[in-house]
Amino acid sequence: MQLLSRIKGLILTPQSEWTKISEEDTSVLELYRGYVAILALLPPFASFFGSWLFGVSYGGSGVMYPTFSGGLYRAFVQYLLSLPAFFIVAFVISAIAPHFEGKTDDRRALLLTAYSYTPVWLASLFGLIPGLRWLDVLGFYGIYVFSVGLPTMMRVPKENLDVFTLATLFLVVGTVALHGWVVHLIAPQQLF
Repeated sequence: MQLLSRIKGLILTPQSEWTKISEEDTSVLELYRGYVAILALLPPFASFFGSWLFGVSYGGSGVMYPTFSGGLYRAFVQYLLSLPAFFIVAFVISAIAPHFEGKTDDRRALLLTAYSYTPVWLASLFGLIPGLRWLDVLGFYGIYVFSVGLPTMMRVPKENLDVFTLATLFLVVGTVALHGWVVHLIAPQQLF
């Protein structure tokens, strides 16, 4: 299956995988249908099932459990709002690339964003198991995957990689915070 092959390549040999990706003519629809729509399901539903099955610790309040329908609704909202978030991040990456001597290309920026997020999606599976949620930090490997793909996908020179990667990291953190805030407004956590 191409999905598993792509994941394996990005995790184990990102340099050669980015070379393959740059030579492909993957459309935005193909990327979303065959990759993003599938992997973006992992974080919200892993978090939902982990908290629904094992509960959420709230300090002195003990362990609380989300309602099934409330938790499922929240996971669905998280998933739906995450899909356009990749467009926003990719659009900004494409727009700022010339400031770092790179090339503007919205499609390639979206490929870079989506494929670089692979470690984050996979690390979110630790949310299913109590006590292992802290292993989400393995998702930071995505920063390395991004920096390896940046010269190939956006034609950013190596001397500008660190600053561009740092700027993108701030962009992603801001987008994730905004995403979480909007999700909380639309679907607050309902515990019983």
